[in-house]
Amino acid sequence: MDELENKTCRQKCYWWLKQNLLVILTLVACGVGFLIGLLVEPADPSPSAIMWIGMPGELYIRMLKMTIVPLVVCSVIAGTAKMDPRTNGKVSGSSMAFIMLTNFLTPLIAAALSYIIKPGEGVETDVDPDKEIENVMQTEDIFADLLRNIVPDNLIASCFQQAQTKYDYKEKTVVTSNGTHNSTETVKELKRKYVGSAGSTNVLGLIIVSVVFGVGGAAMKEDGKPFLNFFKSATDIILKVLRVLIWSTPIGVASLIAKTILTTKDVEETFRKLGMYALTVEVGLVFWGFIVIPLVFLVVRRANPFRFYGTIIPSIMIVIVTASTMIALPESFHSLETKNNCDPRISRLVAPLSATIGRAGSVLYITCSCFFIIQTLGRDVNAADIILVVLLAWISALAIPSVAGASLVTVLILLTALNIPGEAAAMLFALEFFLDRSRSVVNLLTQLTGVMVVDKFCAASLPKLTPDSSEKEKLAYPNIGTMEANVNHGFEKDTKDFQFYDIGTRM
Repeated sequence: MDELENKTCRQKCYWWLKQNLLVILTLVACGVGFLIGLLVEPADPSPSAIMWIGMPGELYIRMLKMTIVPLVVCSVIAGTAKMDPRTNGKVSGSSMAFIMLTNFLTPLIAAALSYIIKPGEGVETDVDPDKEIENVMQTEDIFADLLRNIVPDNLIASCFQQAQTKYDYKEKTVVTSNGTHNSTETVKELKRKYVGSAGSTNVLGLIIVSVVFGVGGAAMKEDGKPFLNFFKSATDIILKVLRVLIWSTPIGVASLIAKTILTTKDVEETFRKLGMYALTVEVGLVFWGFIVIPLVFLVVRRANPFRFYGTIIPSIMIVIVTASTMIALPESFHSLETKNNCDPRISRLVAPLSATIGRAGSVLYITCSCFFIIQTLGRDVNAADIILVVLLAWISALAIPSVAGASLVTVLILLTALNIPGEAAAMLFALEFFLDRSRSVVNLLTQLTGVMVVDKFCAASLPKLTPDSSEKEKLAYPNIGTMEANVNHGFEKDTKDFQFYDIGTRM
């Protein structure tokens, strides 16, 4: 009996180690990365040496990025094709309502924290608050660019750029007289504005177009099946490739952490100067990500939210490394569908949409940053400033590209819209690496919680995929079934197929 118990215990330990191997290797890689950075830093490495130390990490991120656009397009088309127009509208409407609500609530929290803590008071800045702003981003243009990107005019161009309003200025000489002598001054005057482009993938436009193609393909019934089968197959191929590529995560993590340590200077001095600002942002992110969102999950799903967080740890780790929830999409699909029994027809539509415009953590950061800069300039924050910043942050969140540092660029745009010199935000770059990871993790927690909320409200209205379903349907969505079937049968199948890891599923 004892021998049988020991054998069972060894099997359980082996099973746990096998499922969590990549997580363990990634954690070890974090320690290796810190060790390399701390040991190499005293030698004052050259820029070339730092570049080669960070090269594996750079290649890792590029490798993941190259699959994002085809994965999003194929998964959204395949997902929407399996839903009728009414159900599609219900799922899309529910997800948009959740995204817009969370994007609106976090800047309110940020405004309240900034008003209470006042992180910008006492922080010195050399920026002249009365300096003339040259390239003012007008509020109406932010909203206009959003509408243009929703309806792209070139699908190929949308894969690597999005519409952005540009301004053309001309110099004008102004003569002023004070009664005794005349003086001339050269000022810049807006000549025209036109629709240009910015070097960032227009994921929002691609998702909208993919939804249209998916619905159109489904409406064609038999004639549309070859078209839809192509995108279903493409999705499976991309995910299979990523299942292999994701095992390079430990190498990428060690490389990126080592490079970050080598390129970060005066961290202690930076935190001493901007400590209250960082504290304000982190308090807001922790409150939202670990109190508000878990309560929403608990109320809607009637389940332990932190056990759910445990199942998405692999996605969280990818976000910490890459600062992009879009890059973590493949692993998010895996966690949602195989560990949480989420309907793939919902996850493969809602997760990409949420990763594109679900920016709860980023909007909180943007709002705190704007109020911090306003306070450093000695300006009193009034009701008009609060309303304007909250609304601008809410609207601009829909156009933030899913790339590292994009939120800080948005801060600069909003400051110019508030007639504040953009260089006033230069000090924020010192903490960008740390705060970028923090807000990206909160973005992910909010986005994936939103997928589970939509699944709770909409899954029952989808056509059931049972063991009696056609072979094609079961092949397209192998993880659909009851929770018991998923845990007792489907999970072992997925483990065997993917040799991946799991935390929290069987606790």
